[in-house]
This record gives sequence, C-alpha cells and structure tokens, in this order.
Amino acid sequence: MSLEDFCYAYFGSIGRALHKVFPKIDEDMEATNMKMHPEVYLSIVAFGVILSAAFSCAAMVVMLLLPGGSWRQMMFNPIFYVIFSLPPLVVLFAGLLLPSFSISNRISGLKVEIPYASMYISVMARGGLSPYSSLLRLRKTDLLPKLRDEIERIQRIVLATGTDPISAMERAAKVINIKDYKDLLLGYASTLRTGGDVLHYLYSQTDMMFRKMAANIRAMGEHLGTLLEAYIIVGILGALGLYMMFVISLSLPQAAGGLSQESFFLFSFILLPLASLAFMYLGDALQINYPTSNWKPYMVLLASAPLGFFLANQMAIPFFADTPLFILPSLKDFVIYIRQILGFNEGSEPAIGLALSLIVVALPVAIIDHHYASEEKGVLQGITSFLRDLVENRKTGLSPEKCIIILSRKDYGKFSKRLKLISSEISWGLPLQKVFDDFKRSVKNWLALINIYLLVDTLSVGGGTEESLETLAEFSESIMLIEQERRSVLAPLAMIPYIGALLLTATTSMFILFFRDVTSTVGATVPFIYLNKTLLPPLIFHSFMFGLTSGKLVSGRVSSGFKVGLYLVIASLAGIWLTVSFQLFKFW
Repeated sequence: MSLEDFCYAYFGSIGRALHKVFPKIDEDMEATNMKMHPEVYLSIVAFGVILSAAFSCAAMVVMLLLPGGSWRQMMFNPIFYVIFSLPPLVVLFAGLLLPSFSISNRISGLKVEIPYASMYISVMARGGLSPYSSLLRLRKTDLLPKLRDEIERIQRIVLATGTDPISAMERAAKVINIKDYKDLLLGYASTLRTGGDVLHYLYSQTDMMFRKMAANIRAMGEHLGTLLEAYIIVGILGALGLYMMFVISLSLPQAAGGLSQESFFLFSFILLPLASLAFMYLGDALQINYPTSNWKPYMVLLASAPLGFFLANQMAIPFFADTPLFILPSLKDFVIYIRQILGFNEGSEPAIGLALSLIVVALPVAIIDHHYASEEKGVLQGITSFLRDLVENRKTGLSPEKCIIILSRKDYGKFSKRLKLISSEISWGLPLQKVFDDFKRSVKNWLALINIYLLVDTLSVGGGTEESLETLAEFSESIMLIEQERRSVLAPLAMIPYIGALLLTATTSMFILFFRDVTSTVGATVPFIYLNKTLLPPLIFHSFMFGLTSGKLVSGRVSSGFKVGLYLVIASLAGIWLTVSFQLFKFW
C-alpha cells in the first residue's frame, strides 16, 4: 500500500472535510500540475498534522516528567503550550500553501521559456507543422522543463476528456496567470477559428515577446543597480561604521558601550554573511534564470573547498588558538615569512593566512568559470553568424544539409570545431537527434542549445525552407542582442565592489593606526597586535563574501562571484599594504 492509499483510506474523511473548507485548492493544484486528487493530497496533509501533533504531545510529556522542578513550573505558563502547538499548525498551513508556492515557482520558469517556445512554434509553423503538433514535439526535449509539464497537462486534458486540442489549449491557458501564455494560445485559437493568418499572428506575437523581454532586461539592470547600491550601503558604509565602533570598543573596554568580542564575532561571521546571502537571493529573484546551467565550476569547488578549509586550519586558526588539525607548522612559518616580506604589522598573520586559504578555494573555480563563460559566449556568437550565413546560402537553392557542409569550412570562432562535427555527422547519415545529442554533451549554454535544437528539429520535419530559416536567424539575432544588452546594462556596476573593498580595508587599517598613535600621545595603551588579529581576518572574509554577492548580481552566476571574490581579497591585502607602506593615516 502506497502512502497515498494509506492516507486516503484512514484519513480520507478529514481530507474531504478540508476540501470543503478550501475548495480553491483544486485550481492551485491544476495550475501547478500536481498529479493527485485534491482530497488525496489533503488526506496526506491531515496525516502529517496528526503525526506532528503526536510528536509534540510526546515531547511535552517527556519534558514535564524530567527530574527537576523547573520544567514542571512551565506547565502553568501558556507560552509553553503555544510553542508545542506550533508544529501541527505549521504542517497544516505549509500543506495548504504548498500548491500556491509551487505555482509562483512554475510561473517564473514559464515566463522565461514561453518566448522561446513561441519562437519554436513560429519556425515550425513556417514548415507546415501545427502549433499543437509543435508542442507535442517540444515534450521530447528537456530544454524547456516547465513547459514540458504544461504540454503534458494539455495532452492529458485531450486524452481524458475527449476535448479537441484547440479547446484544451484554451482551457490550459486560462488556468495559468501569465499574459504572454494566454495571448499566445487564446489568440491562436481565436485566429484559427476566424480564419485569420495564423503564421503572421504567431510571428508577430513572438516578436512582441522578445521586445518585451528586452525591455524587462533594461528594467532588470536598473533594479539590480539599485540593489547593488543598497548592498554597498550595508556592506561597505554600514560595516565601516560598525567596525569603527568595534575598534574603540576592543581598544578601550571601559568605554565599550556593551560591544564585546562575542558581539563582533556575531556581526562579522554571522550577520554580514547572512545579509550577503539575502542580497544574493534578491538578485536571483530579479534576474532571468535559464532552465539549465553549467555545474562544472561547482564540481571544482567541491574539490578546492576541503583544501581551503585545511589550509585555514594551518595558516589562520593557529594564530588564535591550538587546533587538533594543526599538523604542518611550516605553513604557519610561511605566513609569518609572507608578512615580513610585505611589511605588514605584527598581528596581520591570521588575515594573510585566511586570504591565502580563500585564494586557494576561489582560484580553480574562477579559472574554470572564466574558461566556460568565454567558450559559451564565443559559441553563441558563432551560432548567430552561422544561422544568418545559412539563410543566405539556402537562397541559392542548395539543401540545408549541403549548406551546413559548405559553411563548416568557414571560421566561426569557438563554434567552428562543433560545426565541423555536425557537418561530418550529417554527411555520414547519422540521425539528426544523434547530432544534437553530441552537440549537447559538449555545450552547456542554454541559448546555444535552444538555437541548435530549433535548427535540427526544423530540418528533421522537412521545414528547412528559406522562410523557416530566416525566421530562426532573426530570432537568434534577437536573442544575441538581448544578451549583449543584458551585459552592457550591468557592466558599469562591475567596478564598484573593488573600490568598496579597497576603501573598507584601507580605512579600517588606517583608523587602527591612527587610533594607536592618538591614544599613545595621552599615555593610553592600545592592544595593537590584538586589534589586528581580531579585526583584519573578518575584513578579508567580508571582502570575499562581498565579491560572491557582487558577481552574482552583475553576471547572474554565483560561480562568477568567485573570480570577483578572489580579486577583492587581493584588493583588501593591497589596501592593508598601502596603509602600512605609505603611512596614509598621517594625511588625516
């Protein structure tokens, strides 16, 4: 007996009662494509509520039976019962709201995929394939995962209710609250029934979607700029002000104002990283996220992170306290040697050790990410140029396959070696699906994959006409322009993190030196080495987190943030070196 059968058999009555109270859950479950009857789903929710309530009651009884009078006194406190009543309520509301949350996640994915699906339908319509048949073909690819689920829902409506495909598409469009999706399917159905020009409607609708996407990217750049400015205020100016307070607090405990070393640790290693992660999440919500991405840089991170952790235990932590993992004293001596070469003040050793550890973590990821980013950018540019040349060669009367073989001799940059492989496989008579699968294994850029998939699928259905290829080339050029505009909008923001990290580190280091000299003139003693040990390592770590967040906001990839974080760690060390070498605090 499965979980669904068990829950519906024993808790079906509760599920039916909940269904009467929350009837709108039917629409939410249909929109999110949950393949389960609402009453069965609510029965599972009821089982979870009862199970969590049983655990809460058992935990409450166990606590009351523990020896000692303090727990028994809690039974007279209403808050005690409120706390233990929360788990079943949380499970209940989480179960009721899960379909709504799934809808928002699904809609955000569909908004990205729909323009490219519309482009596919338009190209296939030029080749004589109906939109419904095009959608069924799209179900075979994993490049559009959210839309594939939606296509399965449309087909399920056709097979289960006997509805004609056009009516099923209209019914499916009315459930999903996406304007472009509704306009595409409902407009197509209306145009078809009134005898209008379906090809013109699909083309104009797709063109409008891409224009709207370009406008959204411009607005996205403005929003990300505002978000990055807010992050700079929090991460640089706010952190700088609090660092000044901690310098005074740790130097003069009698005038600390309640700021302890524990508070500084909480602020530096908990609150600031959490703020960076929050801004990273907000940036991810604002950006356009394509269905697939390249995970190879993160695989490299899995290898470099343990090494960085080990080095931190050898080159940073031993300057604070003994650690059982400290097994290579030569690394600690190496850090002291680096400090002496750079001319840093005593107490800077933990910051240097942490910086070297973070560099070891970030450097391999940055190299791999840069390699694949430049490779994917070159492939996408080559594909766009190739499609335009393909259209011009097709106008001479040659077959699409012959045009591809001829164009494989031309230089398209990063795309050339892949085009030669495609040409060879076509000339060998291999199936077109096999040709695309081989290309997919070597390229991870989603835009490049969707372009080649459109080309291969167009040829496989016999739609490689001049008009079809012209439509494909135009939309590919639109994609390229959108990507260029996306990068140009965010490019001016790239220099701000470097200035901010250099300013934060140099200013804090200058203030420590300045505060030491000022207090020495009045006969006070400042624990200068202790301040360097305590304040400088969090600055290095914060600069690294600042780079991760800034890289994510500017490029849209967390892996790109490792390159920015690497540079910011170096910039932070440069800020300390400038302060110490040129005695900048004297200019105050």
